[in-house]
Amino acid sequence: MLREPLMLIFGFFFLFVASIVYMHADLSISKTSASYLAKIQWEEVQATIHQVHAIISRCITTHDKLEASLRDLSRTGDIQACKATRKSVDSSLKELTRELKSPVEEVIAKEKDLQERLMAKHSTVVDCYEKKLGGREIENRVASHQQKITALRQEIDDLMDLIDEI
Repeated sequence: MLREPLMLIFGFFFLFVASIVYMHADLSISKTSASYLAKIQWEEVQATIHQVHAIISRCITTHDKLEASLRDLSRTGDIQACKATRKSVDSSLKELTRELKSPVEEVIAKEKDLQERLMAKHSTVVDCYEKKLGGREIENRVASHQQKITALRQEIDDLMDLIDEI
């Protein structure tokens, strides 16, 4: 006598549990997933780190070249050769400085993008509260902004650590 009602109760219970699990599970495989975007951003940061490392290595080599010309000057007394080396080193260092500015400019660009994302998130949250939407709806609308903000903050932190090491 209790068998049929219990089967119906458990059937509906499992149906609701399955629908809850389905609604919360993210089974998408796309290029917009958070892990894929994080991987791409990490690769960009690594490429920038390698670029800065290569530029700094070339700067150090140029500095060594300048020091060698000073040693040669003290040994041989050839002022013209030292001046020629200085001129070539100056042009090399100016070029390397321009190349080194690109990661710094990248940090500035990412910071501006981060500011825009934060303002967009702020506007979205304020609009949602003005419309008296529920917490879940607000979270859904802000989630994409928050992912991008988190990723940008991580990129900026990584780039700032890189610049600090320089």
